[in-house]
Amino acid sequence: MTLRVAVVDRLPMYARGLAVTLSEHGGPAEVPTDLLEWARRPGEPLVFLGLTEEADWGLLAALRTVRADALVVGVIDVPGLAEVVRAVAAGAAGVLDRDATPAAVADVLRATLDGRSLVPLDVLRSLVAGLTAESASRPITADEIHWLRKLADGTTVPRLAQEAGYSERMMFRLLAGLYARLGVDGRTKALIRARDEGWL
Repeated sequence: MTLRVAVVDRLPMYARGLAVTLSEHGGPAEVPTDLLEWARRPGEPLVFLGLTEEADWGLLAALRTVRADALVVGVIDVPGLAEVVRAVAAGAAGVLDRDATPAAVADVLRATLDGRSLVPLDVLRSLVAGLTAESASRPITADEIHWLRKLADGTTVPRLAQEAGYSERMMFRLLAGLYARLGVDGRTKALIRARDEGWL
C-alpha cells in the first residue's frame, strides 16, 4: 500500500513549512483542506496534526473513526506529560514539538514509519515514576474525585490527609499516584483535568 503524508495545522504557513520539511526527508507531503476526505482515499495515511485547540482534538477523534489505521503525529506547542498522554490515548503514534528542528522532524518521521514512538525522556520518566501496571489502569474513585474537589476549594494537603485519615506523607503519595493516572504532573494540571472531566 502506498504511504500518503499530510500536514494539518491551524496556521497555514506552518503547515506548508512542515510539509516542505517532510518532503525533503521522505517524499511528498500534502496540506489538505479537508482531512477526513483526504483520509478516505486509497493509501496508508500518515498525518502530522496540529493539536492546539479543543477542535483539533475532535478532528483527531474523527480521523481515527474514519481511518483507524492512520498513523498520526500530534504537533504540540509544549509536549509535556499531560499533552503526550492525551495525544497517545487519543490515538496518536507520537508527538512532535512545534518548535522542532528539521532533523527532529526527520527523526520522528523515521520512528513513526518504523513503528516506534519518540517520547521526550522527562515525559517518559514521569510516566513510569511510581506506576505499576495495576495502578496505572485503576479507575479514578469517588474518594479521589472528592479529594480533587477539596483541593480545588483550597484545602491544603495536610488538612486533606487529616480529613481522609492518612498521614501527610501518605496523602502526598496517594495524590502523586492519582496525578500520574490522570496523565498530569502536578496539582494545577490535575484540577484542570478534573474540571475538563466534569468532576468539579
